[in-house]
Amino acid sequence: MADDHYTGEPGGSQDFVARLSSGFAAVAGWSYDNRWWVLSIAVGVLAGSFYLAASAEIDSSYEAYFDANDPTFLHYEEFREDFGSDEVSYILYEAPGIEHGPWNYEVMRSVVALTETLEDEVPFIYEVQSLANAELMVGRDDAIDIYQLSDAFPDTQQELLTLRDRYLNKPMFVGGILSEDAKYAAIIIEMDRSSTDPLDEIRLDPEQGDALSNLYPQATNDAIDEILARPEYSNLRFYHSGDVPLNAAFNVVIAEESAFLDGITAAVVALLLLFFFRNVVGVVGPILVVQISVIATVGFVVLMGWKLDMSFGGMPTLLTAIGVAHSVHILSEFRARFAQLGDRREALVQTIYLVGAPCLFTSVTTAIGFASMSFAPIKSIAHQGGYAAFGVMASFFLSFTLLMALLSFGRRVPSKPASPEKIEASKGGAVMQRFLNRVVVFVSRQRVALLATFGVTFILSIVGISRMVVDSNWLNDFSDRMPLKHVTIKVDEVMGGAANLIFLFDGGASDSVLEPAVLAEIDRVQTWASDYEIVRKSYSIVDVLKDLNQTFHGDDPAHHKLPESRELNAQYLILYESAGGSEANKLISSDYRNASLELRLALAMTSETAEIVDDFYEELETTPLEASTTRLTGIGALWVKLLDYIVSSQVNGFTLAFAAIAIVMCVLFRSIKVGLIAMVPNISPVLLTLGVMGWLGIPLDYNKVAIASVAMGIAVDDTIHLMSRIRHEFYRLGNYQDAVREAMTDVGRALLITSAALVLGFLVLNFSLLNSNAVRGSLLATTILAALIADFLLMPALILTFKPFGAEKSPQAA
Repeated sequence: MADDHYTGEPGGSQDFVARLSSGFAAVAGWSYDNRWWVLSIAVGVLAGSFYLAASAEIDSSYEAYFDANDPTFLHYEEFREDFGSDEVSYILYEAPGIEHGPWNYEVMRSVVALTETLEDEVPFIYEVQSLANAELMVGRDDAIDIYQLSDAFPDTQQELLTLRDRYLNKPMFVGGILSEDAKYAAIIIEMDRSSTDPLDEIRLDPEQGDALSNLYPQATNDAIDEILARPEYSNLRFYHSGDVPLNAAFNVVIAEESAFLDGITAAVVALLLLFFFRNVVGVVGPILVVQISVIATVGFVVLMGWKLDMSFGGMPTLLTAIGVAHSVHILSEFRARFAQLGDRREALVQTIYLVGAPCLFTSVTTAIGFASMSFAPIKSIAHQGGYAAFGVMASFFLSFTLLMALLSFGRRVPSKPASPEKIEASKGGAVMQRFLNRVVVFVSRQRVALLATFGVTFILSIVGISRMVVDSNWLNDFSDRMPLKHVTIKVDEVMGGAANLIFLFDGGASDSVLEPAVLAEIDRVQTWASDYEIVRKSYSIVDVLKDLNQTFHGDDPAHHKLPESRELNAQYLILYESAGGSEANKLISSDYRNASLELRLALAMTSETAEIVDDFYEELETTPLEASTTRLTGIGALWVKLLDYIVSSQVNGFTLAFAAIAIVMCVLFRSIKVGLIAMVPNISPVLLTLGVMGWLGIPLDYNKVAIASVAMGIAVDDTIHLMSRIRHEFYRLGNYQDAVREAMTDVGRALLITSAALVLGFLVLNFSLLNSNAVRGSLLATTILAALIADFLLMPALILTFKPFGAEKSPQAA
């Protein structure tokens, strides 16, 4: 291996990279000479980052995916202004082993008491609805009575069972708070807060600060769970699900798991570094660099006015795995240089001269891979692109300052010269050198076969990509290790309706919802939607009016239909409100101009909801609405919109990342030919990963949308280091075969170490309680492994075949 500086391309003129390398060498010397200043700056950065990070807020809601000016999100906000928060806690319950189940006399008394306790003790709620206070309408001459169990509890078990039959005869109750077989019932707690409300509105006790336990939804969820666990309700088995517990679970994962996974990653990387470098600085230095970078990234999020959302969960682990790569290249090169030169300062200077420019360009390309997602219409992904790019560059900065300062400590000149064995060990040892030499020999002999093999793999990957589907199911984000996932599945199996899709009807004027023509159109859409298998339950003002009509006709099911006139509709609602009825107010706006039709949907892939939406628009084209207009909103509509965003984000992000990285490569090597050749081993593993997703049926969802662009930004790192060194050695030696061998036996060991760190770091995400993190980690680990194989086999084969750096020197000239 050469120990002289690179002096530029043939002709003697220094090129841009050489000048840049000289600048890095100067920084290394300055860091050595001013180590205490550098350490002071690092401490200042850490202190400032800690200060900012302490005020970071968490946002686990679906609003984190949408920009405030997104039209779909604006429609949803307008809906909430008229109809309030749609966040709920849904408590399914049964009374196993007890006769009559939920309708047992003592059990029902417990439910009445529980309903009152929830109303009195749970913060941030709007209303609690259960069998205890459900509005059972009873006709009486020209009036109606609103009957509630809690107000007039029956005297005997038999009276309660008679009431059960009346409740089962009311379609509005069945599938909502009562199962068809009456073996299960439910308590629905509606909220008057949203997860995205300002802090001062979701803080339980102003004196207790902003800990999760003092904020909605955590405070609400904790209060509900504490009440359900009380011994007086031990005769009931509860299944607590809904927006509140799900958002609370996400909050806990984001707040606690990130640090846990980051700690595991740091430990794994530390053991790996200890194995390869076997000294304190070789372990402590890189870990300090990446951990300060992670804390600085959280501080950056706060500075930008963003929140830690669901996309942030695996980011500390990713930054730890990615950030350690610079340190590995520095440590690997420094170890060999110090053993050869016997001068610590000169070894640092020469090390940074050789690895400085490649590390800069790898940081830039990785940052570009992340930053390409900043233009995604999915807000959390766009934010992730920004703070991840910042974290990568922060890691680069600290690697070339803090790590330099740490390496400066120790004897400048060893007490005795390094032995040949120690010099060989500094290069990875005899085993490592033999392996890397055999790789070069294998590539030289089999380069045609290798190119053909990679070509076939490329074609199979393209076919796999063509089979890939864009779809999502938010429950799949949770690991099977989380009890809440199984609870939610249970609730869905019994009652259904864990998600919703809302049709918002506009009659065009005040009181227009009372018009029979408008109501008929709502009824038409409601009936049409009920034919879909995933629609488990629907609610609208039509249901209330049908129930009122039935009530005024002796509770005859034949009259469960809409009244025939506007006047009768108005009269029914006046009598209903006079009797104390309030459920209708949730379904219509205060001016009676707008009405909502809510479809409660079973747990299913978002594509099934999208099918309803597409079919609905086709239905309107065939038979348009005449008395009203309608638009879609609700959580279901937001998820459907995300499907469109996922496709555009993946295509645009990958295209932008590819173009930007290709330009950087061409600039770095001052050659379009070299830049494009360098892109081949980077795009191949990315296509392979996407192809594997297609072949295995792994859907592309909002958690994997950045896989391609981010993976390419990471994978290009090793390519830049190896290509830069091959180019350096070729201009020194004038022979491609020798250049590949020299570069591989030198840089190759660092590539193996960094790839191992990345693969193990990404695999740590499999410990996550979020499947989305685990799958993303496995896919990125697969990509990095494939990228290493491509760099070791494909890139040298391409260089030996196409000879991109010019003609070789004759043996005499060399």
